[in-house]
Amino acid sequence: MQNLQCIFLQDMSTVSIPKSAILCLGNFDGVHLAHQALIRRAKELRDLQSKDSVCGVFCFREPSWKFLLCDPPKQLCTLEQKLNAFRAAGAEYVYLADFPSLSTLSPIEFLQQILVNGCHAVGAVCGFNYRFGNKGAGSPNDLLRFFGKNATVEREILQNGQPISSTRIRYLLKEGDIETANHLLGRHYAFTAKVEHGKALGKKLGAPTVNQNFPNEQLIPRRGVYVTKCSFNGVSYHGISNVGIHPTVDTNAPINCETYLLDFEGDLYDRELTVEFLHFIRPEQHFSSKEELIKQIGIDIQIARTFHEKEAKK
Repeated sequence: MQNLQCIFLQDMSTVSIPKSAILCLGNFDGVHLAHQALIRRAKELRDLQSKDSVCGVFCFREPSWKFLLCDPPKQLCTLEQKLNAFRAAGAEYVYLADFPSLSTLSPIEFLQQILVNGCHAVGAVCGFNYRFGNKGAGSPNDLLRFFGKNATVEREILQNGQPISSTRIRYLLKEGDIETANHLLGRHYAFTAKVEHGKALGKKLGAPTVNQNFPNEQLIPRRGVYVTKCSFNGVSYHGISNVGIHPTVDTNAPINCETYLLDFEGDLYDRELTVEFLHFIRPEQHFSSKEELIKQIGIDIQIARTFHEKEAKK
């Protein structure tokens, strides 16, 4: 089918559409705990009703709200991160479609032409608030009527009385509540980007850093200093990262992420580095002098070391 790509998650290869599938439906921004519950339910439904089917996820390459909202929010993950999270959650295949090419289909056209004819779906699972078809006219009840016993609608999942949702996680990240955001994601919030050549400001302050820009589509968490874990080439290092504009030494700098890797020596320029956010230390602030900033950097590094030491003992 045109504009439909099927990916086998075990090796991330593009493959032909399997003969039969039970599909999870949604935007899946962040692939958080509620999304992971959908995938588990799809696997249960497959094992109960259609053991010869694969367990897959149907979603758009770019989320539908990017095309529907005048000011769409930044995403919690890139497409690559999303695919890896699907695999970790137990999905076997992902069916990627382009939203604009499907946006004018009626709900029944979407169900019959896209899910059944295109994806060979024999059943589906969605969340309580899932909408589909032109102007979101299709509802979970329509899905239940169409697939019958081979469809399931998941209720809203709460944590401490509040829903687990991408919107809530975005709010938590913007507030700097990284621990709660990570808990709802079921993993650490992270980004991967190439290490760029900077102005060597960290080196001049006694803490040489690696400089990275966030992916354009991904949400930047609250500006400030974080305890982080960094990895490249399969090796992990303890780190401390500053997200911000360096107001004390370079007021014209764009927002980026500067990371000091504890006990690391080497050149990482032009390498892909993944940064995972573990703990928020303090917000970004302006210091009256470089000496005051250097003193605070020393305090922040010790906080990061203590945090990592405690985590290692758990």
